[in-house]
Amino acid sequence: MARLILEIGVKMIISLLLVLLVVSLFSDTLIVGESAFQSVIVFAFYTYCAISLFVYSEHKLFHVLSLPIFTQFIHLFQKYNFPAGANSIWRLLPFMILDLYFINYFFTKNISLSVSQKLFLVSWITFHAFFLTISPNLDRIILGGFVLFLLTLPMYFLYLKITMEALDFRPAIELYLCLLYITLGLGTFGLVVAGSGYKGSDNLLATRNISDTNVTMAYFILLWPFALLYSDRNRLAVLPLLLLFGIFAGVVIFSFSRGAVLIIVPYLLISMVLVSNLTRLRWVISTATLIALFAPDLFHFLENEDLAYFWQLRFGNIMSASSALAKLQETSGRAEIHAIAYQLFLKSPLLGHGIGSFEILGPGYREAHSLFYTLLAEQGMIGVLYMYMTFAGLGVSLFSVYKKGRKYALLVTSFIFYLLFNHTVGSVFVIIPGKSVTINCIAPILLLSLYFYAKSLNIHSNSVRQDG
Repeated sequence: MARLILEIGVKMIISLLLVLLVVSLFSDTLIVGESAFQSVIVFAFYTYCAISLFVYSEHKLFHVLSLPIFTQFIHLFQKYNFPAGANSIWRLLPFMILDLYFINYFFTKNISLSVSQKLFLVSWITFHAFFLTISPNLDRIILGGFVLFLLTLPMYFLYLKITMEALDFRPAIELYLCLLYITLGLGTFGLVVAGSGYKGSDNLLATRNISDTNVTMAYFILLWPFALLYSDRNRLAVLPLLLLFGIFAGVVIFSFSRGAVLIIVPYLLISMVLVSNLTRLRWVISTATLIALFAPDLFHFLENEDLAYFWQLRFGNIMSASSALAKLQETSGRAEIHAIAYQLFLKSPLLGHGIGSFEILGPGYREAHSLFYTLLAEQGMIGVLYMYMTFAGLGVSLFSVYKKGRKYALLVTSFIFYLLFNHTVGSVFVIIPGKSVTINCIAPILLLSLYFYAKSLNIHSNSVRQDG
């Protein structure tokens, strides 16, 4: 991991130096943001994208997987000083550079796909091209929809299909996604710190929105099994494992999300049981006990820091729910938004209104705070059936590796909790709103990583069995 971090740092420094050289020669050319500093960092990131992809690296898979996550941070750094929205070249340029790399890479490879894989790619492109075309929001999302839905995600599928065939694919992707898990965690904490001082704001609920922790939570759900699998493969000591656990717990704390508590806490406990031996479990239980013993002092500290107020505001009546199902419904707090989505569905039940339509036909949110209701409104029954058939196929693939070891049940567990989060807290899939600063497709990429990890495990374990 240290060599990879060093490589990332060197390439970032080279990118920054190259941009500074250009700025010194053409002083006013690159100043397009609110300041020279902002502009230099943004252009240095674009340069890093090109260098990391087109310059040789033994960790090329990491660079391919990392760019969407790094791009989310650069989007927040750009704020609204650079044009936002799904049609903004400033937001889409990293993905365009990535797509150029994919095209160049595929020219050197002989791609062999099964019939089912060909059918999936053809159906994916066909369905999403159609649902983009009928959208009343098309003029504001056409470029982002085309790039992410029709180019980037299908090419990620092809790329992971090819790289999955390497024998070291699983340990490599465990390492890379564990590192991205740590990066995403530290970056989120940094955003919380920056957000708490944004324009003098001391409202940490506003900080939560600035750092977009609700969206980020879905990414952590999908990254967490890779962090645990990396920990297990490399026999990490208890302390590093607890630090990984602490990153996730810290993000939950700063999310002020009721859904995060009711969904993530059971997820963390189940996943730790699946991957831990008895000694590790004792350490985790002991640590949790110590935290419980000091909880009164911790809560007193939070009260002094005005942090407890926001927790009480969000969680004050959570114990009054009459059942677990009622608690989850209360977690979302989105009944009215769901009703609007359902009414839109009734107006066009078969086809819906098209991708991105809820943003302008609904109350102004980019989705209906539920994957199911968003699909109902935007893609009707056809889109719902297609997407849930896709999820069913993915679930079967993940469940198929469960018997190869208890720890591999992490894959299907992650998928189940991701879906639970998407149906109770908010839909986190492809993000292409007309006005938002963040344009991304991290969640589908991580779902593809889960799928090809499971497929690699099946293929290579069968090969070993046949050779034996």
